Amino acid sequence: MRAACIAVIVATVGLANAAQAQTPKRGDTLTVIAQPEPVILTAALSTSSPTGTFSTNVFDGLIEYDNNFHLKPGLAVKWNLSDDCKTLTLDLRHGVKWHDGAPFTSADVKWTLENVWKKYHPRNQTLFANTERVDTPDDYTVVIHFSKSSLAVLSSLNSSGAQVLPKHLYEGTDIPNNP
Repeated sequence: MRAACIAVIVATVGLANAAQAQTPKRGDTLTVIAQPEPVILTAALSTSSPTGTFSTNVFDGLIEYDNNFHLKPGLAVKWNLSDDCKTLTLDLRHGVKWHDGAPFTSADVKWTLENVWKKYHPRNQTLFANTERVDTPDDYTVVIHFSKSSLAVLSSLNSSGAQVLPKHLYEGTDIPNNP
C-alpha cells in the first residue's frame, strides 16, 4: 500500500511539473478566484479591490498609463491643461461604441462626471468638487472648468480611477449610493 501511495505522489508531482513547464500561449484562459467577489462591475461606483481588478477590463478611462507610468491616450486621444490648471480640454477618440452599438460621446463623459464621479466615487468626490462646469462643444470635445487649480485630476482619469459610463443606459436609473 505504501509503495502505491508513493507511486501516486511521484506521478502527481511529475504531472504538475510537466504542466508548469509548458509555455503559455497568448489567448489561453486564466481562471482566478477573487475573494471577496466583486459586488458591482464598475469602479466608478466602488473602489473595492475585487471590483477594480475586473472592471478595468469592462470600462475605460479617458487617460491611461504606459508601462513607464507616463500618461497615454485612452478614450481621450489628446488633452490640454491650461497654464493656471483650471481648465482641462479633452479630445475624445472617434468611432468608439458601447456594447450595444451606441456611440461614445462627450455627453457620456459630462454625465458620468456630474452624476457619478462627483456624487458617488469616494476619491473623485474630492478631486472633482471644484468643478464649476463641463462644456461639450461637440461630440468629441470635453472642457472641464475648475474653480481652483486641479493638477491631481490627470492622475485619476484612468480606467481604475474614473471609468466613463454610458449615459443612455444609466441616466434615469437608481445608481446605488453605497454598492
